Amino acid sequence: MEFNVERRFKNPLVSGLVAVVITFLIACIGWPIWGLIVKGIISSLASVGLAQVDAAAASQYIKDVTEGTFFWMSINSWVWLTLLFGNYGKYAKGKKQPSAGLRYAAIAFSLGAVAMLVMIGFLGIWWKPFNLATMFIPQTGAQVLLATEGWAAANFYAVPVLICQIPIVSIFEKWPFAGKIAAPLDGFGVMMTTTVFAILVWMAMVIPSFLKLQLGGEAAIITPMGSWPSVLAFCQIFIFLFLFPGIGGEQYPYKLFTKRQPWKGLIGISISLVGAFVIRGILRVVLKPMDLLNGQPVDLVIASLVLSIVTTALLWHHQFFDYPGEDKIKSSGSRFLIRLAIVLVVGTIMGLIWMKVYKMLPFGGNDMGLGYATLGVIAGQFVFMMPFLYLNTFFDKWPLIKQVKK
Repeated sequence: MEFNVERRFKNPLVSGLVAVVITFLIACIGWPIWGLIVKGIISSLASVGLAQVDAAAASQYIKDVTEGTFFWMSINSWVWLTLLFGNYGKYAKGKKQPSAGLRYAAIAFSLGAVAMLVMIGFLGIWWKPFNLATMFIPQTGAQVLLATEGWAAANFYAVPVLICQIPIVSIFEKWPFAGKIAAPLDGFGVMMTTTVFAILVWMAMVIPSFLKLQLGGEAAIITPMGSWPSVLAFCQIFIFLFLFPGIGGEQYPYKLFTKRQPWKGLIGISISLVGAFVIRGILRVVLKPMDLLNGQPVDLVIASLVLSIVTTALLWHHQFFDYPGEDKIKSSGSRFLIRLAIVLVVGTIMGLIWMKVYKMLPFGGNDMGLGYATLGVIAGQFVFMMPFLYLNTFFDKWPLIKQVKK
């Protein structure tokens, strides 16, 4: 059955604001449900081991498991299905919303779960922290602590997914597969190629940040960039620099150099890498005296603030229709500068507000006395981000649109 799609709100700013409200409500209601479900399941599976550790260790284990299910089932799977495969198969059973979106969300959750079990489970044949029996049903206090490290390292495979697999879409425009191989094989080619880079970055930057590896009593690793917050700060700036040109930046500044691939992509990655180091250094000097997180490392402040800007950029693209459009501003350069100003100003304001209020929110730091895991100043922002991404890409902006039979 075919449908004509009509927007319920003609003004993109009004539509975007309504989407923000809907997204916030989904995050506030959905996260406690997710957290309680995961807590109930893992508390039962790991009951023997959890009974042998103190409350703090048990809480950290449950938090990491809850975080891991969300990262793999929601974030990673969305990147793979939407960006790499272009939502292939979303309308296989019909275009009617919300049924099409619900079906595809179920596919995404299932894909993420299977990917985690296969990838981490394979490593767990030989790596004790990744052994699935240890991660899900630890039998001793020592296994709970080992599983906690394993979950933390496995969870943040999401970081390489973001920094290695998104650029091939936003900067490289799926080169060299786009236009040469039919879907879904083009997505498969992109997926396999970028997974190689993602695994390398995961091994180089994430695993050493969480696993306490030793050889002969000596530390076997050097902590990447000095600390995990420093890695996060660098990655968030890097993400913004390679992402914004592709979602609202009219491909500036990269298209000023060339429009040919892979040179355009290589220039974009180079600018993003250098820019991330430079901007992180500048922000350290500017933000350290402000102490915005009450004694927390300045790199954590940078990571949180820039993630808020990234979230705003995505929100403006997915729910505010990249306002202003060509109907308002004819010059692509002017549109780029206006959108950049909007994203930086609004994102900075929202980032400062977030750092002050996240502990009050049911997906940030307030479990409302129910005992489920909250995700804090960094990961908590993804709980707000993913609903509006799903609403646009899986649900075609439903319920902000209505489908009328042709």
